[in-house]
Amino acid sequence: MAHNNHFLILFVINFIVTLGFGISDTFFSVYVFELGARGALLALPLISYSVAKAIFSPFMGRYSDIFGPEKLMLISLSLYLLVSVSYLVSTNLFILALSRLLQGVACAMFRPVIVSLVSESAIKEKRSSVMGTFDISFYAALSFGPVIGGYMKDQLGFTAIFLSMILLSLLAILLCSCCVRNSSAHVATTHSSRNKQSSLIQPIIRSRNLRGLLAFIFGRACCISLMGTFLPIILTEELKLTGTQIGIVMASSCLTITLLLRPMGMLADRVSHALLIILGGISVSIIYLIIPTTLTFTQILFATTLLGLFSALSQPACTAMLVEEGTHYGTGNTVGIFNGAMNLGFIFGPIFGAFILSGFGIDAVFYSAGIIGVSTILLFALNTHPSLFSPVDSRCKN
Repeated sequence: MAHNNHFLILFVINFIVTLGFGISDTFFSVYVFELGARGALLALPLISYSVAKAIFSPFMGRYSDIFGPEKLMLISLSLYLLVSVSYLVSTNLFILALSRLLQGVACAMFRPVIVSLVSESAIKEKRSSVMGTFDISFYAALSFGPVIGGYMKDQLGFTAIFLSMILLSLLAILLCSCCVRNSSAHVATTHSSRNKQSSLIQPIIRSRNLRGLLAFIFGRACCISLMGTFLPIILTEELKLTGTQIGIVMASSCLTITLLLRPMGMLADRVSHALLIILGGISVSIIYLIIPTTLTFTQILFATTLLGLFSALSQPACTAMLVEEGTHYGTGNTVGIFNGAMNLGFIFGPIFGAFILSGFGIDAVFYSAGIIGVSTILLFALNTHPSLFSPVDSRCKN
């Protein structure tokens, strides 16, 4: 019962935090554009966020294992609150860029912490379904955030968006202060004593499984960022879809993932994690390759829904595999390294895509995404230990 309550509290906190910034991040570029940002001043607040996450994620995950996750969670939520207040009270572009940098630091701190805490609630045999269920809090918030944010922007303006962020941050801090600290006090002691001897790069050197996961998530992040950046161009310029149709297409993948995470997690409790990751990754890559051939709203909607389905197939297996590595090198440490690689992919994807677009056209961007996906899945397969291709049940018995 205590574990269930602990899980529910963390689920709600993750949903609240993701919802708050899902509401604002969708329209942040519009906000700074309306303030007069152009060129480098427009790019600086957007890039600083991703760069901060990529740089600080490994270090924040390491600190989580040393000092205890509940302490860093409270600090990260306090930083989120500070960022929300700064968005509300300042229109200075340099302060906004600094705030986005601080938001990236807070995000780099928050994710390894909360995954570390959730993993303590999961027994090994049910780790995939627990982590898959938990990730619903993230994807559901991402699905609702842009819709709520769009309504607020149209009806109430950006002030309402930033006020909602403040209120949600305060609620998350209240939940963390009242509930998380006591329920997870044992976690800090366990991690601190077990993982202080593990250096930041030791997991990468020693664990071939983690190296495979880093290759997979880098490629996946590249492809996701390419989709988010360049799919709207195809939808607008080539398919001539309406704004509503574009919104439906862009939301379909995330909504599908949200609905399928729990059943796919239950599947991953019984089937080889490595096989699910490979099957999901290869299928997603094939869909990237056929996106340029779609001609209608129905066809592209079917394609993006399939993207969500096969992404959901690999997601719980990937997280469970990552948490398993964390039992050897510290959950915060491994998740931090993992998130660092993921954010490097988010940075690299749009830059690489812009180069491909200027030289070869929009269709080549999606062909490149498919090639990246297949290549990184191949690297994952080559690095993964052969034992992980056996069913999960047989490994647990051993």
